[in-house]
Amino acid sequence: MQAVIEKTTTYDLSRFDRTAAKNEEKTAVKTKGKTKTRTKASISSFSVFSAIVTFVMLASLLFSYVGLTEASDKNRKSYAELEDLREEIQMLEIARNQRMGALQVRDWAVTKLGMSKIDKSQITYVTTSGGDRFEHGAEEKRETPRLITGLIKGFSTIVEFIN
Repeated sequence: MQAVIEKTTTYDLSRFDRTAAKNEEKTAVKTKGKTKTRTKASISSFSVFSAIVTFVMLASLLFSYVGLTEASDKNRKSYAELEDLREEIQMLEIARNQRMGALQVRDWAVTKLGMSKIDKSQITYVTTSGGDRFEHGAEEKRETPRLITGLIKGFSTIVEFIN
């Protein structure tokens, strides 16, 4: 029996005892022959730095998306204003060209044709107090019918062509 007892392994169950774990917060970690002690509840400075950097990057990402959205809205509004101004420029150029066209016609009429502006003495007014009326002239009676007139014209055209 001695041989059997020696082969059975015993387990240290104190590691799993919760009351003992609360009392011991420190664990031993061996690295390169040295023993370091640290608490389980402590957070490393690298983890804190990483969390802060991640938070700053996420915050800057959100602010950049907000800025990008505002800039694109402002860009759309500016583009709409630009289109309105272009349409207004086209309308003003058309009006200017029409005005210049009238001025050029007037100058051409004065210089080339020798025309001048009308005087008040040239204006005459017509009164229609007697009312409007229309007189129809008397029609001439045709002695020859249209068919015969057409034949005569056709015959004279052929004679001229032959000569």
